[in-house]
Amino acid sequence: MASINGIYLPGWEYNRLLADDPLEPRNSALPGAVFWNGSAPLWMFEKIFCTRESLENESFAAQEIGWATSRIFVQMAAGVKGEGPMLEAVDWKETDIGTSAALRQVHRDLTDLGARQLVSRWIEEADDAQLEHVKHALIRPVADAKQCVIAGSMSGLRHWLSPASGSDTPSGSEIADPARDLLVRIERPIRNSRVHNGVQLLSPPSSWDATAVAQQNRVKREVETPYIQEMLAGTGQFSGPRGFAPYIRNAARERAAYQAIDLPLLADWQRNLPTLLRLREVASKHLWPKLHGDWIPALMRGDHEALRDYPRYINSALMARHFAGLLNLSTNQVLSIITAGISVIAAHNPSLSEAATYLAAGATLLAIPKRSDTTPRSAALAIFYQEAARVLKNGSRA
Repeated sequence: MASINGIYLPGWEYNRLLADDPLEPRNSALPGAVFWNGSAPLWMFEKIFCTRESLENESFAAQEIGWATSRIFVQMAAGVKGEGPMLEAVDWKETDIGTSAALRQVHRDLTDLGARQLVSRWIEEADDAQLEHVKHALIRPVADAKQCVIAGSMSGLRHWLSPASGSDTPSGSEIADPARDLLVRIERPIRNSRVHNGVQLLSPPSSWDATAVAQQNRVKREVETPYIQEMLAGTGQFSGPRGFAPYIRNAARERAAYQAIDLPLLADWQRNLPTLLRLREVASKHLWPKLHGDWIPALMRGDHEALRDYPRYINSALMARHFAGLLNLSTNQVLSIITAGISVIAAHNPSLSEAATYLAAGATLLAIPKRSDTTPRSAALAIFYQEAARVLKNGSRA
């Protein structure tokens, strides 16, 4: 299997099941929560992909409202700090013949299973788990063509339809799949700890100014929630490739209310971007070659030997004497890899419950002191942890 060096950020692609042709452009968007939920997809993978309409939505929102996350996605697509583009939009209508055929076949299969008739109901009921399964099935042919895995969703309909909780829990936590459930269980204590997995580029909702959050909740209740289900379905006034435009123009009336949060978030981005770029540089040298070239392909093909050995490599790297004092930080790095790197594989191949079991065992071993045994296979990973810890430590002082 070829190197898997990319990750696909999903949006609302499930609404393509409501069209006769899945290649037909429809509403979508990007998960802003990726910036405060560890940002692992942004440094763990060389290439980041999204659906073209998702980026077009963010670009329009950045122009009309100035949403921080939208402006950041646009910057990522254009290139930041002299770097080339970090985000690439994919036009499904321009995919190769094989990918187009695969997309249409998945669409037919889901329709035959009755999913097409159920999508509208799932949107109405805010059934994020079912919608995510359909979405990942539809994205998979495109992700395969781009040699990438699919990221788990960062938030779903419940974000709009539930009372504010001060958090943005991934909708994947609701999926009744043993592998995903176990990986989310591994991830949860890291999200609740003071040391976040990877680099936190933006402050999470739980730390936003209370007065600004109250304003946001009012806007969400009055301006966003009444239209969100129809907009995500891409029906009525929100149909077509730019169906997001009426929604964004309506929300733009509350631009001042959004600014109270957007301006501090943009300051976070400017402050933390150098850390992200340094972490990507370290990962490109010491993490990506093994992660993209060996580990992810092995997990995706169900290589039992690799599944058995992978936790040992991680444990060996973490136990290296050179950075034993940084064990807590490095453990977070490892769980970030397990969560963001392997959970997306579980979504790509839901049968990998055994892989999750091995990885859970490996994560448990991290807390058990053992003799340092850094083999050549884990040496590069050990160097990555050491260098990443240095980057994050320096970044926190900036």
